[in-house]
Formats: sequence, structure tokens, C-alpha cells
Amino acid sequence: MSYKLRNSIALGVILVLILGVGIYIRAFSLPGKLSKIEVEIKRIDEELQNTPSLINQFNDLSVLLDDTKKRWESRYKEIPPADITAQTYAYFSGLMDLSGDVKLDLIYNGVQQKGNYGYNIYDLKGEARFADFYRFIWYLENGRRLYKIQSLNLKGLEVAETEKEPGHILVTYQMTLYAYFSSMPELATPGGERPIAPNYLAKDPFGPVITTGIPPNLRSLVEVERSDLKAVIPGKAFLVDQNNVFKTLQEGDEVYLGYVTKIVPEEGRIECTLNKGGIIEKVELKIRYGAAQNVVQK
Repeated sequence: MSYKLRNSIALGVILVLILGVGIYIRAFSLPGKLSKIEVEIKRIDEELQNTPSLINQFNDLSVLLDDTKKRWESRYKEIPPADITAQTYAYFSGLMDLSGDVKLDLIYNGVQQKGNYGYNIYDLKGEARFADFYRFIWYLENGRRLYKIQSLNLKGLEVAETEKEPGHILVTYQMTLYAYFSSMPELATPGGERPIAPNYLAKDPFGPVITTGIPPNLRSLVEVERSDLKAVIPGKAFLVDQNNVFKTLQEGDEVYLGYVTKIVPEEGRIECTLNKGGIIEKVELKIRYGAAQNVVQK
């Protein structure tokens, strides 16, 4: 084969390869890249069209962040790493000194753990004049420690006149309270301060328009609505009365304004029938059960 023919064949092969590569690029590669570029252009166009919405979202989130930061820096509640019943009762005692004449009996009823925080459950029972009780609740809600009242039962109770003091209206209460704790150390040191001054309350909602004129408790009988039932056995009930005196009652025994009508040991309760100036009322007392406290460590 001559030299000229070999060169012609080599050039022909190279030309065929170049044409093949060009056809592949034009027919297959470029359309695919073009499609991807068109999709990207469409995505960018959509983002550009959504820019005002993104700006609004950014502005809203910035406002929310600033508000959250201010609230965090001005927080006044403290959440300790552990809640111990003795310390909680001491805190309540301080609130009672600020509030006035408030009687309080506290029972621990267990703990609820929720990840890095939790709360102890307490049952509080007692009595007070409404103004004093109102101040106690106000200090409880606005004090440094984080407590939440889950349930609250109130009842107005008329107390007859005695030699030492005139007749007045008491509020008996029973509430379920959550005392919070947290393993997050920064929550135990609040950053802000808050002035503590209860709002003035001009009217007692438990003050009756017409009193029943009940007789005085001259014989220091058990005032059932102001007492705390401690134990019940068949035929007998053991309780602490309004003067913190331990008493034993049986069915038919006289109590202030009435008598014991039923003792139900299997349910831990007693029933009494009272005559409040012609108004017959059934009153029930139940045993309040507590639980042993496990100290929650940090």
C-alpha cells in the first residue's frame, strides 16, 4: 500500500471519529445538559419570585427571636435541680408569713419526670380568711419558685362568734400543686427581678349577704369542715380537729352543728349531717394519702 493511500485512510478514520463524537455530543449530551440548565433556571426564577415572602419570614423570625431573647433575659422564675418537700414547705411558710393567718397541711403525692425537667405533686389543705388566702395564692403564683396550681376547691365557711373573737367567714381550700425542677443549670439562676406587691382586692366573694346566725361552738365540738381525717377503722374514725387536737368519732357522735351519720372504712371516709341555721347539709371527709419522696438529683 502506498504512503498516500495510508494517509488518506488514517485521515478518513479520524474524520469518522470526529463526526461520531460530534453527533453524540449534539444529539445526546447537550440536550441533557440543556434540560438540567433549564430546570435550574426555573428553580432560580421561583426563588426570586418568593424573595418577598422569604424576607417577610426572616423579619417575622427576627422579631420572634428578639422577643424570646428579651423574655429569657427578664425571666424571674427559678427552677432548682431538685425539689425537696422540707424545702418546699419552708418556702410556703415564708409565703404564709407574708400573707397573714393561713393554715396549711401539705402532703407529697409523687413525682412526674419529663426528660430534662419534672415536677413533684403536692396536696395542700387548709383554711384562711379570704383576703389572707388571696394574698397567699398571689405570692405563690408570682414568687421566685415555679409552681402551678392544677386544681383548686374552695368553700366559704361561717364561724360563730366566740369569747375571743367575733363571728367571721373562713375559706377552706384544697388544691393540687406542681413544684417544678430541671436539670438545666441556667434555669436555677433567673436573670430578671420583679416587684412583689399583691393587687388590692376590695370585695370578699365568699361574704354572705345574709348570715345564718349559727350558734357558737361553746363545747369545742369537732368542726368537720375544718378538720382533717387521718384514719378509719370499722366503727371509728380518727381525725385532727380545727384546734389541731386528735379526736375519735363513732357513728351517731355529736359534732358541731350535727352528728356523724356514716363511717366507711373501706373507702377511707366519713359522712356527717349538719344543720346550718335550718339549712341541712351533708359533709364528707376523706383520708388524704401521700407518697414517699425520692430526691431528684441534678
